[in-house]
Amino acid sequence: MIGRMKRQRKGKFAFVFVAIIVGVFLLVALLQYLWNTLMVDIFNLKAITYWQALGLFVFSRILFGRGFGKPGGGRFRKSFPSHIEKEADLSEEERERLREEWKRRFSGRCGL
Repeated sequence: MIGRMKRQRKGKFAFVFVAIIVGVFLLVALLQYLWNTLMVDIFNLKAITYWQALGLFVFSRILFGRGFGKPGGGRFRKSFPSHIEKEADLSEEERERLREEWKRRFSGRCGL
């Protein structure tokens, strides 16, 4: 029974690993296709090879993404829910003071 569960776990791991690899290859192929059909016509740039598209994908993930960590782990997403919880804990007087301060600081700029 335990041996069967270990084999199933290894099989799931192998499937997920292969699925991730295939997904990355397809994503890079899509990036190459989109670049070669859109960027070449719109901006008159050169067409790129598959390996250049892979390099562009890695470069963009490093530059604009969150690296290669788990998804949804950005700084903004971690701090956003705690901000909502802090605002929910305010009393009516504190909320009114916050509104007045907001109006004082941003009157004329945000249509307040």
